[in-house]
Amino acid sequence: MEDEFEALRNTIYKSDGEYKRFRQLVVNGVMATDIVDKELKALRNGRWAKAFKEKQLEESPTDAINRKATIVIEHLIQASDVSHTMQHWHI
Repeated sequence: MEDEFEALRNTIYKSDGEYKRFRQLVVNGVMATDIVDKELKALRNGRWAKAFKEKQLEESPTDAINRKATIVIEHLIQASDVSHTMQHWHI
């Protein structure tokens, strides 16, 4: 990674665990824009069901919040990616 962005990276994440979490969010966000892949859609829906089912998994509160935040971000990105194609473009 380039040295000139070290300050930005230090602001976004401080530890290796935070780096991995941030990277996962970015990758999942980019993959959420793929609306054609039925398998990705099924996986995303499965993660939503897992995150928001009534009987929660035995996990730490931080992990549960992270799981919910990640899947909500993915759905928001997917919704915004789809909705922008429905706008009228005045050319």
